[in-house]
Amino acid sequence: MRSMIFLWLASLAVFHGQAQDNHPVSWKFNSDSTAPRTYIIHFTASINEPFHIYPQTFAGGLGMPTTITFEKDPNVELIGKLEEKGVEPSNSGVAYYAGGVTFSQTIQLKADQKTTLRFRIKYMACTDEMCLPPSSAAYTLVVNDKEGASPGAGEEKIAAAPDKPAVILQYEDFIMANTEGKKVATKTITAASKYTFIDFWASWCAPCRSQARALLPLYKKYKAKGLGVIGVSLDTDAARWKKAIREDGYPWTNLSDGKGFDSPISKKYGITAIPKNLLIDKKGNIIVMNLHGKALEARLEELFK
Repeated sequence: MRSMIFLWLASLAVFHGQAQDNHPVSWKFNSDSTAPRTYIIHFTASINEPFHIYPQTFAGGLGMPTTITFEKDPNVELIGKLEEKGVEPSNSGVAYYAGGVTFSQTIQLKADQKTTLRFRIKYMACTDEMCLPPSSAAYTLVVNDKEGASPGAGEEKIAAAPDKPAVILQYEDFIMANTEGKKVATKTITAASKYTFIDFWASWCAPCRSQARALLPLYKKYKAKGLGVIGVSLDTDAARWKKAIREDGYPWTNLSDGKGFDSPISKKYGITAIPKNLLIDKKGNIIVMNLHGKALEARLEELFK
């Protein structure tokens, strides 16, 4: 048991570093003057491998779109739509940008004066195997500064987060609402199952849904032998959560409190990236963590011999 707890904490330390101290995505901003009082504002994201971020629109309901919103300013008029240009892999079922992408917005100043643009960028960084929590930050950029006191360029500054005390992990049953809004005690499932697979996921997480679909035949194969499955969603949009369950056909117990990464359950287990999973026995002992695909199939075959 202690070794399993140590391994889980080591895994969390890696993801915590990615999500907090050394985020894989950084932003730079600059403005180009194209006509009197008219500028194109560029928002350029540099993305470290193997991460990617998503475009402004959903692709099949997967991936959280990147959004850039401007605070209203009486001297600023937005001209046209926010454009984007990056590299999208043609062999992916979900469109995304890896390596980098630039979003561009044309603006026109109503008065010929120095203006500070205020905007917020929201996005999500994922790999093919997991997603970090959504990122959201506000920035400013000065344009039309004829005195040259402030440059027409900016860069995101990411401060290192202070170290957080380690959370000792040991599985405990909990109560959470299902898709019908009824409270479900997970003990009713874990106590009745020889082994229970607890999956932390979200509808917008493409790797999560891919792994969950791969779990379907394993659940069908071992359910009668004592395998229970509990899906714990980190969605904050109940409609999208329920739609994903219907589309992918998850027959097991699905729970969510709608609080995403701010859920007490997320914080209790230090969930800073998904998918994450636990395989526990009837007594609540953690057998293994974060297994999927062939590795999970082999472990279940061994356990249910």
